Amino acid sequence: MEDTHKDTDVSKPSLCAPEKAPSRRGAAARRVVGGTRMIALIPAFALAICAFALTLATAVDAFTAIGHYIEGGVDLNQLAIELVEYTDMFLLGVVLYIVALGLVCLFVTDKIPLPKWLEFHDLDDLKERLISVIVVMLGVYFLGVVLSGRGGLDLVWLGVGICLVIGALTFFTSAVFKHRE
Repeated sequence: MEDTHKDTDVSKPSLCAPEKAPSRRGAAARRVVGGTRMIALIPAFALAICAFALTLATAVDAFTAIGHYIEGGVDLNQLAIELVEYTDMFLLGVVLYIVALGLVCLFVTDKIPLPKWLEFHDLDDLKERLISVIVVMLGVYFLGVVLSGRGGLDLVWLGVGICLVIGALTFFTSAVFKHRE
């Protein structure tokens, strides 16, 4: 009869953990190497600052555009185009924040309470979130170009290019990440 449950024998040694008691030198080496994970705080902190700065600058620009509309400086269609472009910048800010948060969760601490859809268990989870937001950003960018009134062959080529990128990302996601399920 075939055994269908997973192997849960905890007595097997880990590939990273030694079988015997660690020597002083080995314990010190593990502490040093373990401490290097804090290097991930540097890009995480930088990305968080960039996300904050981009979000703040975009909010200021959006409120300025709304002010120009109220003053009669631009029409509603132009305001709509600008707001779609600002949406793209806000999404980029979110991408930067998600990557920063993912780096902290993966390398520093997993004690940050996150919603289920934003949990990071490995780098593939982080890459999946990043790809998802990139696809949305491409769609929002294309919408902005369509609303701006650009048409003709340029719009077709832009649409084809965006379609190819989204198709490649979708294929990559299904081929690389879905093997885990």
